[in-house]
Amino acid sequence: MNHLFAFRRVGTWFFVLALLLQVAASPALAKEEATSSSPLALHIEKFLADLKNDENSKGMYAGIAVYDLTDKKYVYKHNAERNFIPASNMKLFTTIAGMDKLGPDYQWKTEVFVSGKVNNGGILQGDLILKGYGDPSLTQDDLQQMAKAIKDLGIKRINGNLLLDDSYFDETRLGTSWMWDDEPYGYSAQISGLAVNKNVTTLTATPGKTVKDAPVLTMNPATTYITVTNQLKTTAGKESNVLVERPRGKNEIIVSGTIGVQAAPYDEDVTMEDPAFYVGDLWKDQLQKQGIALYPKAEVKKTVLQGGVPLYTHLSKPLGEITVELNKDSDNFYAEMLVKTLGVTQKGEGSFEAGSEAVADVMKRAGIESGFRQVDGSGLSRFNMITPEQIIETIIFLQEQEYRTELEKSLPIAGVDGTLKNRMKGTSAEKNLVAKTGSLSGVNTMSGYVTAKNGHKLAFSILINGIYKSKYARELQDRIGILLTTYPDIAAPEGFSPPEKKTYPLSAMIDPILDTPEAAGVTAGIMIKSLDTTGDPVLFERDADTLLTPASNLKLLTTATALNQLGSDYVFKTEVYGDAPITSSGIQQGNLYVKGYGDPTLHTENALQVQEGVSIEKIAGWLKQQGITRINGNLVMDDSYFDQQRLGLGWAWDDESYYYNPTIGALALNRGTVMIEFKPANDAGKPVDINVLPKTAYVQVINEAKTVQKGEENTFAILRDRGTNTIRLSGNLPLDHEGDYERVPVEEPAKYVGTVLKETLQQQGITFAPKSEVLIQPVPPAAVKWTQFESLPLKDIVQYLNKRSDNYYAEMLLKTLGAAKKGKGSAASGAEVVQEAVASLGGNTTFDMMDGSGLTRYNLISARQIASVLEGMTKESTFAVYDESLPIAGIDGTLKNRLKDTPATNNLHAKTGSMTGVNTLSGYITTKGGEKLIVSILFNGYVEDEELFTKMQDQIITILASYE
Repeated sequence: MNHLFAFRRVGTWFFVLALLLQVAASPALAKEEATSSSPLALHIEKFLADLKNDENSKGMYAGIAVYDLTDKKYVYKHNAERNFIPASNMKLFTTIAGMDKLGPDYQWKTEVFVSGKVNNGGILQGDLILKGYGDPSLTQDDLQQMAKAIKDLGIKRINGNLLLDDSYFDETRLGTSWMWDDEPYGYSAQISGLAVNKNVTTLTATPGKTVKDAPVLTMNPATTYITVTNQLKTTAGKESNVLVERPRGKNEIIVSGTIGVQAAPYDEDVTMEDPAFYVGDLWKDQLQKQGIALYPKAEVKKTVLQGGVPLYTHLSKPLGEITVELNKDSDNFYAEMLVKTLGVTQKGEGSFEAGSEAVADVMKRAGIESGFRQVDGSGLSRFNMITPEQIIETIIFLQEQEYRTELEKSLPIAGVDGTLKNRMKGTSAEKNLVAKTGSLSGVNTMSGYVTAKNGHKLAFSILINGIYKSKYARELQDRIGILLTTYPDIAAPEGFSPPEKKTYPLSAMIDPILDTPEAAGVTAGIMIKSLDTTGDPVLFERDADTLLTPASNLKLLTTATALNQLGSDYVFKTEVYGDAPITSSGIQQGNLYVKGYGDPTLHTENALQVQEGVSIEKIAGWLKQQGITRINGNLVMDDSYFDQQRLGLGWAWDDESYYYNPTIGALALNRGTVMIEFKPANDAGKPVDINVLPKTAYVQVINEAKTVQKGEENTFAILRDRGTNTIRLSGNLPLDHEGDYERVPVEEPAKYVGTVLKETLQQQGITFAPKSEVLIQPVPPAAVKWTQFESLPLKDIVQYLNKRSDNYYAEMLLKTLGAAKKGKGSAASGAEVVQEAVASLGGNTTFDMMDGSGLTRYNLISARQIASVLEGMTKESTFAVYDESLPIAGIDGTLKNRLKDTPATNNLHAKTGSMTGVNTLSGYITTKGGEKLIVSILFNGYVEDEELFTKMQDQIITILASYE
């Protein structure tokens, strides 16, 4: 719609006037164009209208398509061209592509090779090699049969190593944007070319015989590859509250909480890192159980086999059988193994990307050229985006394929089996409706078939996002499914007329922008409201109650609450203690303690500093000024003011190396990061020049990056090994690169503070006892407080936070709210405070808030709810500080380079937000007529070019600034 603003500076008002005339000429109310008047349509529209009248369901939005496969025509559509997160409905694409490219009879193989020879005594003088080809169904029993086959071939002893080859797939073991907090659980198992038991082991917790006895933990299959830490307690009664955790990057399972002495055993499928070694551990055990002796120093190691003839080959069940389990049980692991198999067989690369390309090839044959995004096979990633129409097109395509029957019998049957076993029982849909279901937090989907009363086969797709309470979504799906079984003998619902679409003063100007064909897949939640009018204040709204992912617009809630609850002049303190008062001798016996209270500005005095406030150098300088020359104790960091959860729930595992995904703690430094400055060396072939800030031993930097000639491809990358402070630099940096820097998060932020403080003290001549350590412990009650340092006032901190959209600052504020107001420094407690604050500002609190920054895709909120906060803040004493903290169009912050030379320049004060598939803008603007407006624009969905999001926002904002 660029033509709308071809002459922004001169012609904007004439354009606005023309559109206003269009509004005047149109009726005040108009029927929604897509609404049908058929009895089926009226029933579904009534279902949807009823949901809009309930606070717990009004935020959810649905895309629905129903197609008569017999008559070959659509019988109902609602938002069928919009993109939705499909959850496990993505498996329909994956399994149809798998059947199409591989065929129902396809079998995966797992091969055994030997290097060396077997002598007459049955001794293998060499290695035994196990090579995987992506079999998703390999079991411990299969390994037993393979070990027996090796024994039957005459091998009695292996004088070599057990080698594993999982190179059939790449080394990316988790899908794009999978959430770190899902990782311990079986539905998020790592993917590997050599796998067993779906790369999980089942952990069982059995209560002790009495409350004094520790619960018993077992694993099946038993493995030494995973260690288990038992912190679980047996308690009285039947109730249990068991928590299973696996620290990122580690093969340790920590089981905590309680289990009732009368409770049933608790089972959980748990995962592991680099699961090929899990296969190796079970393989070794099975060989020994067959009586095959192993060389005492034999190791289980990885290799990449270059060729050879297998000694033994195991074949899996056919794909047709595996697909039944995949779809009926909605098995993520099977789906991911299948998509990578498609990648390697069709594209020569066992990756998620290649597999998704192979699926896309099949979708093109189904008539779906573009307009969707697939990044994994199972639907676990929220990056996946498809439309109901695309699912219908896939089902239509399926009807003409030889494997149709095989695929359809893999789908769950209502009231009978799979994920539909307990749904629609005792209704006309039982044993009739077959469909693939899908669910994630905020997402529920169902697509498949039903036989109508007239015998016609109806294909349907119901994709629902923005769910606050999941039962409403399931009930809608079930009601539609049951209704379809009665088609076409359906009477129109009595007394119901479809809701009429209301028009607003700005509808004729804004609707054309939102309805551009390029944005067909986008859901837009918009609220534009006047603060000055005495009449109806709403100038425009569309789907204003729809719950959408807000990205950094959530910071508007976090900062508003912090200013109102803590006060503009609130300061964060950092306390320093000793085991005794400061002595005149300069030698301190005992420990030095530092306790943090969530100061987000604590820094080192170098390029990492972004604000004034407390620095490590300032703390060290103060200690030196007191005459302290030696500390004969440990340096103890106390970060107990916050909980120990370092990352927000739902943050993506593949973001952990990047500054915007920092680790959070009550005592943290440099926004939880170190800085890597880099530039090309003087000559090609030499390592890239780097500088690490601060100069600390806390991180290990491995520089494998090379300088290459001018004009060569820049493949330079900085990544941190998960769960560690090892940072790896790789790739090539051309000579003509200007150089840059990256901030990289570190693990255990309090220990980072302690390490850098100790190094700084030593540089200033303060020594420690030889065995002194940096420890993380609470300050003991008997410790003596020496001093405290205070941050800048909150008003300055909030200004930096909102102008720069700093995630770290926002998360520190959220946990501070929890600690200060609820006595618990957690994100959940902080979110409680925010919800209470939103209510006090006049807003509705039926939204989901899981972090303070908006980084997690668990967050769901509506444009109306954000607008209520913006409006409520105008009546608060903190409003001036709040308003001044927001980026100003064309002037500063994240709006510095937007809306320049437009009426919005130096006018719009607003918070931006963006993630893949999400773009938001909310704030304040004054019209040409001097009217103060609130605007909230939330875009979620798929577009070919994400610049369209900001383009549409800027067009809307320009209209508002020009409006009289």
